[in-house]
Amino acid sequence: MYKVLIVGCGKVAGYFDDLKNTEQNESHLSAFRSNSSFEVAGCVDIDRDKAEEFSCKSGIPYSGDDLSDAISNVAPDVVLITTPDETHFAVTSKLLKLPSPLPRIVLLEKPACGSENELNILRRMADDRNVPIFVNHSRRFSQLYKKLRTGFKENKFGALLRIDGTYYGGWRHSGVHLVDTIRYVSGLELTNLLIVEKVCDGQSDDSTYTVKGELGPQKIPVWFHGWNQEHYQIFDFDFRFSGGRLRVSNFEEQVIWEEPHKNLMGESVLRPQSMGFPQTKESPLRSLACCIREYLDDNRSDMLEGCLLTELAPTMRTLWQVENGIRNETN
Repeated sequence: MYKVLIVGCGKVAGYFDDLKNTEQNESHLSAFRSNSSFEVAGCVDIDRDKAEEFSCKSGIPYSGDDLSDAISNVAPDVVLITTPDETHFAVTSKLLKLPSPLPRIVLLEKPACGSENELNILRRMADDRNVPIFVNHSRRFSQLYKKLRTGFKENKFGALLRIDGTYYGGWRHSGVHLVDTIRYVSGLELTNLLIVEKVCDGQSDDSTYTVKGELGPQKIPVWFHGWNQEHYQIFDFDFRFSGGRLRVSNFEEQVIWEEPHKNLMGESVLRPQSMGFPQTKESPLRSLACCIREYLDDNRSDMLEGCLLTELAPTMRTLWQVENGIRNETN
């Protein structure tokens, strides 16, 4: 059984999990506990009381507030870094500076880091210590988006005409999901990104923007619509193809494919059609845990393809391109 250490004991880690209704939990704790190959053997947080509370509530054997001590005591095969966004670089670089033996793999929450310089440092350290950094862009493990990616490659939907996405809670923290999913599904890169609006939602360190851009050499229009989460949270996609429209709404709770049909007046209107897209919410994190297990079992590096730090660098650069544009305008 592979030992897992959780670094950062907040919401993403599983602090608020309902242990009586585990199927409803979408956390790192629940994902790795659902797989019999893993034991969540320890947790660590700079707030020792929080770590102890998380440990006691969840039945995790070890807790503490020092990363080095946690590595020595737990000897984990997998380290899950679920600390706040702005700490990802500091925590990961500290881990990779520790003496051997280090874990066999690090699962790092998105966004991986805050700048190109930090990205390059982490890449070098991971290579030098032979510890792959696997970044949690979880929608890459979703059967829905895998099917959409395949359909896109096989031109099942016709030409892509436009994409609209809606997100909340910060360009880096949540906008990254839109950016990376669009890159993953289309296989194309985003360019000519321009901020249209800054959404006043109380976010200070990570602003929420409405951004327009273009996708691929055909310059397909893409909109990232920022939403004020003080009202409620929205995460949606609207893919418009020449052959129809795909709407993915409410965090993948609703998936609707519509195709054009002629009405009695000869007008082309959209009507729902079945395309075999998954209609029930899944757990990409549990699929991710399975990939990590297969990597550990047989050293199958192919199970990590697409989510390693180096491969996700273009997603981070897209985010920084928008933020750098803001900085340049204010200088």
